[in-house]
Amino acid sequence: MDICIENSRLNLINGDFNVLESGIQEIRQHVIVALNTFLGDWILNSDKGINYPAGLRDNDLLDFDIKRQLLEIKNVSAIENFNLSFSDKNLSVKVSATIITSYGNRLDLIETIYPY
Repeated sequence: MDICIENSRLNLINGDFNVLESGIQEIRQHVIVALNTFLGDWILNSDKGINYPAGLRDNDLLDFDIKRQLLEIKNVSAIENFNLSFSDKNLSVKVSATIITSYGNRLDLIETIYPY
């Protein structure tokens, strides 16, 4: 179980935390958190996170780094249809992929990251 986070904010219902049960929604939230954790951001584990500054100079490194982070998530078994697209206009990286879970579910993902 995890506390639900939506739009970078805790999701409260009648003043209480909205809790995600184990399953596809919990995995979706873990994926979004992983994609938005920059290398060195988490004080308890400075090796956790994606090195966006280096990855933006080397797309293969960014591709590898994002896949590695996603595959480390509990109950993520595989990644298919992985694609990165870059926007110079708003300095963003769009990640699209299909996440295969250990439950046998397929989770379609499109997440835009603003690394600056």
